[in-house]
Amino acid sequence: MAALASAQVVDALAARLAPLPATSGRVYTSRAWPLDVLPAWRVTAEDEQTEPVSVPDTTHQHDLSVSATAYVRAAADLDDAMHNLARDGLALLFAPPAPYGLQLAGINRQMQTDGEAAIGVITLRLRAQFFTDPAVPDTFI
Repeated sequence: MAALASAQVVDALAARLAPLPATSGRVYTSRAWPLDVLPAWRVTAEDEQTEPVSVPDTTHQHDLSVSATAYVRAAADLDDAMHNLARDGLALLFAPPAPYGLQLAGINRQMQTDGEAAIGVITLRLRAQFFTDPAVPDTFI
């Protein structure tokens, strides 16, 4: 059996980020995956809204919020490093054709300290849309 449709969306978006040279394939789809080497991406499903769009109730529209979060360590020019990762990530995520009606909902930025260096965290808040039958939640319609 295939993964839940929303997990397949997350995997597809993560696959789009994998070729990014700056992160050398370090793209993870688990919230609990340790980020030992930076820079790296973490792509996770957040909120998911569903709504029936057919009668009988066999087709549901899913509006899925996804976070694509880049982590980078820098002793100087942290904001530049964060913005470069976001720029390159957006270019890959939205390269035509953008999957699942993908939309950019916003960008969040944070900073943490780690000894002499700072860790920058930039999150691309995304929205994806797809359709499934609730009785077959791993298959797109």
